[in-house]
Amino acid sequence: MKSNDRPGTAVKKPGSLCPLFSALLFQIAAVLFGLAAGAQGAVTVPAPSWLERTAIADKMVINGLPSTVHHFQANRKLEELLEFYRSRWRANAPGEIGYKEARVAPWHVISRLEGRYLLTVQAKAKDAFSCEGYLAIADLERAETARKRRDNLPRLKGSDIVNDHASFDPGSKARTVLLVNSSSVAGNSDFYRDYYLSRRWGQMVDRQAGDARVLVFGKGGSQVHLVISPSAGKTQVVMNLVDPD
Repeated sequence: MKSNDRPGTAVKKPGSLCPLFSALLFQIAAVLFGLAAGAQGAVTVPAPSWLERTAIADKMVINGLPSTVHHFQANRKLEELLEFYRSRWRANAPGEIGYKEARVAPWHVISRLEGRYLLTVQAKAKDAFSCEGYLAIADLERAETARKRRDNLPRLKGSDIVNDHASFDPGSKARTVLLVNSSSVAGNSDFYRDYYLSRRWGQMVDRQAGDARVLVFGKGGSQVHLVISPSAGKTQVVMNLVDPD
């Protein structure tokens, strides 16, 4: 995706996404600004008084970015919401980038960099008079640590990480990863079976479910669930890793 550096420039891109918080759109905001930022105290995403928001993740890692995410809804037009942020985050000095904006139908993304934090608003119209979406804050200073964590993820050579979400609950932490590669379902199954069994993980499940292979391994309170299935000429691997906190 291409964009210029002028604040408030919209970037249009066709397509549609599910109503859940989109890691792809969050990555777009990160790419628009880059991942280098200076230190600064904690910040929050501002919101108009008529916006209702609910925390859905106080501690989540979205594609390598440690983040806090809120869902919101408002009985106002989408354009009114976007204008609130355009006005609030506009540049105040020559050369300053107040915000950047992207369009990935049906979503609008508007984001701002404040010190070490990337603030992102992802919104879409519910109807002609209401809108909904997500507010997120990513800690860019911790992104490098998260990247190293992704590098340690077991996967066949040539695998692409499509999504990588981690969340933290009292007593446990969970991570869900979607991988895609060109190896077969059997090849991926053999790789993960060999990988975990050679490291003394116990095999709890190994069964066929239609075209997919389901594998579950456990060790010392930790579990790894894998669903490996064909997808559009390739193979996708959904990994759910759960560890005690």
